[in-house]
Amino acid sequence: MKKTLITYLLIPSLLLGVFLFFYLGAVKEMKQKEEKQKIEKAEKAAVDAKRKAEIEKKANEDARKRQEQRDADDAAKLAKKEADYQAVMTQLRNETADLLAQTDKLAREAGALEISISQARTNKEKLNRETFDLAKDVELAKINRRRAEIEIQRLVEMAGRKMADTTVAIAPPPPPPNVPK
Repeated sequence: MKKTLITYLLIPSLLLGVFLFFYLGAVKEMKQKEEKQKIEKAEKAAVDAKRKAEIEKKANEDARKRQEQRDADDAAKLAKKEADYQAVMTQLRNETADLLAQTDKLAREAGALEISISQARTNKEKLNRETFDLAKDVELAKINRRRAEIEIQRLVEMAGRKMADTTVAIAPPPPPPNVPK
């Protein structure tokens, strides 16, 4: 039984004691290692959180700066656009005013030209009427002259006939010729 006792109880107990000694030492080391890892992890997490917070802070500042820059650029663009729009509108108003002034001027000139054309037509009509009246008077004068010439010819012919019928118109016989003595 001694042998059994040694083989089954004592050696396994001894081995169990050695095992427990190493096991408890290993567990203690593992706990220390685990705590060390937890501490390192916590420190690393704290460093990472701090770094992350700094990065976020920088990113937020950069985003805010970019947003402010974007807002400033947008405001500048909007102001420039508004200024350009106002300049174009002012130019259009000025051009419109100039064109309206030119239109009024040209309308006045057109009215004056229409009046002068109307006067020229009236003068032309008057000249045409005077020319026609003068041509009519000339033709009437020619007709009257021709009638007068015909009347004169008729009167001369009538007077010639009457004279031919009268004795006064008969010429006396010619005188005898002069004979020498």
